[in-house]
Amino acid sequence: MHLSQTRLLVSDFATSFRFYSQTLGLPVSFGIEEGPYASFDAGHDMLAIYGRGMMEDAIGQPRSTAERGPDQFLLGFSVEDVDEATAQLEARGVAFVSPPSDQPVWQIRVAHFRDPDGNLVELSGPLKGQGS
Repeated sequence: MHLSQTRLLVSDFATSFRFYSQTLGLPVSFGIEEGPYASFDAGHDMLAIYGRGMMEDAIGQPRSTAERGPDQFLLGFSVEDVDEATAQLEARGVAFVSPPSDQPVWQIRVAHFRDPDGNLVELSGPLKGQGS
């Protein structure tokens, strides 16, 4: 068994499609803005989005009404320069929840923001002076 993709179930497909394709600049490998499914080339892995309601229909069950806390997972992207990538995304309207900061214990520099559905996204890269 191997992980074939990470698929986010999204509330507003078109908004999420534009966020991942235009704001983050991930190349679309399949799908269109109208949905209900799209996949993006995320380097070595594929990231996909799918309309939450469509998935509920596919499995024949409504979404659980049980309250889940925030940040059940983190979507991580590696970049060469966290500060540069942060500046580029801020220029495209992305609001960061934590600015670039060194995490010496993790041996990386990170910054965090949220996608349109509130999923936590991390940019990570080498600590300054350590190269990739």
